[in-house]
Amino acid sequence: MKQLAFLLVAAAAFAGEWEAVARIPPQQKVEITTREGKRTRAAFLSATSEVLIVREDSGERSIPRTEIRRVRVADPLRRIRRGLLWTAVGAGAGAAAGIAACPSCPNEGHGYKFLGPGLAAGAGLGALGFLSSPYRTVYHAK
Repeated sequence: MKQLAFLLVAAAAFAGEWEAVARIPPQQKVEITTREGKRTRAAFLSATSEVLIVREDSGERSIPRTEIRRVRVADPLRRIRRGLLWTAVGAGAGAAAGIAACPSCPNEGHGYKFLGPGLAAGAGLGALGFLSSPYRTVYHAK
């Protein structure tokens, strides 16, 4: 009985993921990874329970659901959010490192002389977060 319940829950979870693919707006940029590992970037057209239809430069293409490992949707704001987040994290870590580099400097009348350079270096490294992928996963076959 437990196995049957598990199978029903698993089937509902997998169906729910594929329903997210069917809700993708037409002409949205998508990235499809097949089970063989080939990646295709195209414009989404539609999806049924068995097939995904996209438009590539060479024309329309139907990809069977059984061949799809992952579907990702372009989300340009994702890159901006991650970039800002990692820049802030890097700046905080750099500031902490700058203060830790010379904890006795304020007592000696020099102030936090490494705070600025540490903050700048940390923010610069954190800004690499802007290079992250703008795609988010909406379907992943198990």
